[in-house]
Amino acid sequence: MKLFEEKYGTLEYDASVPCITATFNGFMNSDQFRFFLNKGLDYLIEKKQDHDKILWLADTSKHVVQPDKDTKWVADEWNPRALKAGIYHVAFVLPDNVFGNMSVKKYADNSEKKGDNMVVQMFGDLKTAKDWFRNLS
Repeated sequence: MKLFEEKYGTLEYDASVPCITATFNGFMNSDQFRFFLNKGLDYLIEKKQDHDKILWLADTSKHVVQPDKDTKWVADEWNPRALKAGIYHVAFVLPDNVFGNMSVKKYADNSEKKGDNMVVQMFGDLKTAKDWFRNLS
């Protein structure tokens, strides 16, 4: 179910997983990126009320580079709010673009360094990411 759409991204809800899928459609400036992720977090928190656990699934397959300050913001600001709401799982569908791929990996590294218990996994496609989360015990 589509929840939100802008030229630079779409947020969708799939109750069967359950997850909020954030599809990135290219470059986002910092304001757009943060607005989009905050909007997604609002939906995650809302839908989490109906589920024991929920996945943030970032389809970055069409995303390009995101500045380091933004990936750091996600680890320092977005993750703690997600964790406080009981959201512990993030999955990425990786971009083919080497620079976009580097942005995703920087986020994962920043999250790991913080030791904040956010489980971050990377996949080649949406189906595999969704299956991973469905099969978690």
